[in-house]
Amino acid sequence: MNRLKQLEEHGFDIPTQERAREYQRARLLLAALESLALLGLLLLFAAFGSAPLRDWLSRSAQSPWSVNLLYTLIFGLGLSVASLVPSWRNYQLERRYGLSVQPPRGWLVDELKSGAILLVIFLAVFPAIYSGIARSNAWWVTTWAITTLFIVVLSFIAPVILMPLFYKFVPLEDRELTGRLERLVEKAGVKVLGVFKMAAAAKTRRAVGALAGIGRTRRIILSDTLLENYTPEEIETVVAHELGHHAHRDMWKLIAGQSALALLGLYAVHLALEPLAKAFGLGKDIARLPLFLIIFGGVFFVLSPLSNSLSRWFEGQADQYALQLAKKPAAQARVMVKICDQNLRFAAPHLLLELLAYDHPAGIKRVERVRRFLREAGAER
Repeated sequence: MNRLKQLEEHGFDIPTQERAREYQRARLLLAALESLALLGLLLLFAAFGSAPLRDWLSRSAQSPWSVNLLYTLIFGLGLSVASLVPSWRNYQLERRYGLSVQPPRGWLVDELKSGAILLVIFLAVFPAIYSGIARSNAWWVTTWAITTLFIVVLSFIAPVILMPLFYKFVPLEDRELTGRLERLVEKAGVKVLGVFKMAAAAKTRRAVGALAGIGRTRRIILSDTLLENYTPEEIETVVAHELGHHAHRDMWKLIAGQSALALLGLYAVHLALEPLAKAFGLGKDIARLPLFLIIFGGVFFVLSPLSNSLSRWFEGQADQYALQLAKKPAAQARVMVKICDQNLRFAAPHLLLELLAYDHPAGIKRVERVRRFLREAGAER
């Protein structure tokens, strides 16, 4: 039986899923071209531009720290400008497939905000890293510890500082739905700050439901695109899924996973940066930054199938938790179908593609999990 026939039997809209498969192919091709272009750009700059920029700054800067800071500023600005081209192509692709409804001016404003955040991170991180490299051979261990702390802080502040830079959040006014969700949260034994509506419809048609933040910043976030298209029972299953992540401490597991990847990436830089820099004729200074990013990013790229596998496992556990907490399997199955169709996520990818690129289980497998739950529940009765 072909995949589209299977999808039809599971309730998916076939024309929408055909369009989702087209979008997926276009998106994967674009992502591959973007990655190759970025790699080529970093290699060219490392070979021909990095050392001259460092030398030019060294003639006017008063200290190595000043050179590192100015180099990082110029390099970060250049990287942000260069990233506008692939970002524009992604934006055009989403417009073509009806996912983005944001006008070009709004897109540009968001890109400038993202670029500013990236630049601040660059300026906070890389001058300090290169100061550490010059002083100690164990720089990668201290950098890893600081990076882990940084990941935790970002997870804490994201819903209260970063996300509001891009979307407006207000407390959910629907008291009936809020009451449903508060009872669900109480049943799960998870503490949350409240339920918030995210104004997403002016930018995207995607539906978003999340439990964001950690500790005192944890809150339920529901996009208006979700609230307008899903029933209260369906929204309950979405939130129950998110509660599953927190009940299983998936946030902390993901932070630990990201920390482990950072450790591997930094150790790879520690081992490979010296010989690679010599091959490019670069010394032990900030001019190595493009090579640093290539090695560090390469580790994350190579290990992305492993991190995706862990993510799919967590998502599957959260789906199972939602079935047991909300006890609304029919609504949960409908959500799996609707969310794939609305967000143009192809629900029946080839197994190899799912293993390599999907951070959530294939939509058809998520529906099958619900059907299996119903069969087992029926057998128990």
